[in-house]
Formats: sequence, C-alpha cells, structure tokens
Amino acid sequence: MRITLNLATQPFARTRLFWLLSGISGVVLAAAAVWLLTLFFQESEIPPELLVRERQLRSDLNDLSASERRLRATLEEPANGDVLERSLFLNELLYRKGISWTRTFADLEMIFPPRVQMFQIRPQVTADHKVLLDMQVGAESPKDFIDLLKALESSELFGAADLRGNSPPTENQPLFRYQLVVSYDQQL
Repeated sequence: MRITLNLATQPFARTRLFWLLSGISGVVLAAAAVWLLTLFFQESEIPPELLVRERQLRSDLNDLSASERRLRATLEEPANGDVLERSLFLNELLYRKGISWTRTFADLEMIFPPRVQMFQIRPQVTADHKVLLDMQVGAESPKDFIDLLKALESSELFGAADLRGNSPPTENQPLFRYQLVVSYDQQL
C-alpha cells in the first residue's frame, strides 16, 4: 500500500493538459477567423465586368430619360395637345362606328320578352374596348322586366344588368319604365 501525504493547503491540480488544449483551440479559432475575414474581403469586391455592365445600364437609363423628357416636352406643346385630344375623339368615334346596329338589335330581339319595349339605347365603349348598352325599356308589369333581366343574365352575349332607375306608369305612359346598363360582348 502506498500512502500519499500532501500537507499543502492548496494541492497541485493537473491543469497543464487543460491549458495546452485551450491554447491549441484558441490558435485554431483565431486562424479560422483570419481565414473567414480574408474570404469576406476578397468576395466583397465587385467584379469588374459587373461594374462595366452597371455603367452601361446607367448610360442607357440616362439616354432614355433624356428621350422621355424630349417627348414629354413635345406632347405638352399646346398645338400637340389639341391634336392628341382630337385623335382620341376620332378613335372613340371609330370604335362607336364599329358597333353593328343590325347585329345588336338581332341579339336583343332574340332575348327580349314579348311584353317589353325598348324606348332608348345608347352604346358606350369603355377604355378597355368593351361595349356597354345604356337602355331605357318599358314593361307592362315588373314580372316582365324580371323576365328580361333573367334573359340578359342567361345569355352568352350579355352580362348582368345594372339597374340605374325606374318609374311607375303614369296617365300618359301606361308602362313601367326602367333605366339599365348591360355589358355586350360584340367584338369591335
């Protein structure tokens, strides 16, 4: 048997291995940090071909902006504004002219109930070239008008009707009057 006798108040601890491994780990971590920082600074530089492309795109953007300013200045001249307004007006007239009245009345005749009369019809062409029919119709009874609405909605050529107003029969006009707008699928 071996008896160890240690009379020290703080006995010697075996920490040499701990400090050796800690030092090696610190050196490895410091080397990894230096390597990562080097990679970061190398990769953060913009490649020269991207810089050339950016300069080219900026130059193209400046040219387009200058061209846009010139065109806007030309359009904002009073004489050109009048021509543009007249051109828009003529285009709208041509679109309205493109609506076939014969075809419109033939399509309406197929769906109108027998006891409903049309008093007024006015086509409208929207900005996206859709045709709306603004109509004023008369019906002997509200049921007849409801039949017209059902026929419009079930038709492939007409959309849902938007009722704008109505009036009851009077002494001079014995029919119920209805103002409505309906979309019409006539290709211009």
